[in-house]
Amino acid sequence: MKNILMIICDQLSATALKAYGNDYVKAPNIDSLSDNGVIFENAYTSCPLCQPARASFWSSKYPHQTKVLSNLPDQGFDTFSTEIETLGDLFSKNGYDCVHIGKRHDYGALRGFKIMDYEQIKSERDNPAITVNYETFYDEDTTKKMIHYLKEEASANPFLAVADLQNPHNICSYIGENELGHKDFGINEDELPPLPDNYNFDDALNRPEFIQYMCCSHRRQSQTIHWGEDDFRHYLYAYYHYIGVVDKQIGKILKALEESGKKDDTMIVLFADHGEGMASHRLVTKYGAFYEETNRVPLIFSGNNVKGNRKVDGLVSLLDIYPTLADYAGITTYKKEEGISQYNQIIGESDTADNEYVSAQWYDEYDGYIVPGRMYLDKDYKYTVYREDNSEELFDMKNDRLENINLAVKPEYKNILEQYREKLKNHIEKTNDNFFSLKSEYDKKYRQHKPGMENHTGPNAVLDYSERLKQKK
Repeated sequence: MKNILMIICDQLSATALKAYGNDYVKAPNIDSLSDNGVIFENAYTSCPLCQPARASFWSSKYPHQTKVLSNLPDQGFDTFSTEIETLGDLFSKNGYDCVHIGKRHDYGALRGFKIMDYEQIKSERDNPAITVNYETFYDEDTTKKMIHYLKEEASANPFLAVADLQNPHNICSYIGENELGHKDFGINEDELPPLPDNYNFDDALNRPEFIQYMCCSHRRQSQTIHWGEDDFRHYLYAYYHYIGVVDKQIGKILKALEESGKKDDTMIVLFADHGEGMASHRLVTKYGAFYEETNRVPLIFSGNNVKGNRKVDGLVSLLDIYPTLADYAGITTYKKEEGISQYNQIIGESDTADNEYVSAQWYDEYDGYIVPGRMYLDKDYKYTVYREDNSEELFDMKNDRLENINLAVKPEYKNILEQYREKLKNHIEKTNDNFFSLKSEYDKKYRQHKPGMENHTGPNAVLDYSERLKQKK
């Protein structure tokens, strides 16, 4: 029997885990999966935002194909297109018991799964200065219900069970609660994590205006503009704390799988929908920047049929999960998915992923500040562009993984820049993307201050959107 247990975290950056080089974070259960499994070293989301990313990996389609472009509850159509086969559709019609517990935010892309309702189970703060809210409370319930399913409800049929956890997304509320500066954690300064090597944004004025003025469109970013280094170190401590919180839930789920007697017949997949800024370039949470911290996510396979204790080099996309799981289960797809199977890498036939490149997209978080963007990444360079003038970035991914220097503004890189413009153009044509016909749309009241997020004054598009919602109610 080939069972599948998917464990999804929200807003977990690969950069935050021991398997990817972070020795500060304590997450023993995730570490156990990575120690015994296959680690894809360079896995990327298709969009650094929850709902578009989730609709994409459940269908192996890009956001422009799913038409789920933001976190809006109304995308202009009723539900996810029935013309696109979802992972739940595929597996349920092939005899799998498909069960989803936890965070959805899928706009109907979970079609084919039996959706278990979930509720909040309140818990106390481990540290009074670190926010705990509905996201942590929902995870308590998701874990409880998944334990029950694995031990009591999983039938004789193979299962595709999803534990969709919220944390470490709780960091968003932490930022809002500490907008005026961090509270006392009751710890010594030497217990705080160090700032990343790319914390200082020395190249900020060489970046697209969208990046320079992200404070005008990104609520959480605008809440950190007066933070100093000490505030950012406390924020990182809180983020790592939430990783520890979700790691405990993962441990409970893995224990239940073992106690159920189904562990030997189950492949476990752990990943995240997108990453987290982690103070790189002074950025927090996620948004329309395509930097490594927000776009590179953990992707770990462990268990049945997995040749473990290995790392796989090369580039993979979360779009690859769909065909990879189909190959594991021996299910034939219609070959309409955009991702490609990495099953040979999982079973040890190759230590390098098969993608020549990966791509990602951006539109808007909610409504009122549309700046479409695209990323094209291969083994040599990362190229990003937004639908505005002077809005390109080019990074040498062999010598500048911290993305400190934008080569797009340097005349000596003109030829390479032209090559990557052409590569993105070819990808856009291949996937029938309408990117070049899109336009940026936002009120001129934004971006009125001097360039640079540290100079922010004036309105914020997400706060304005929230105010419009209140007025409608």
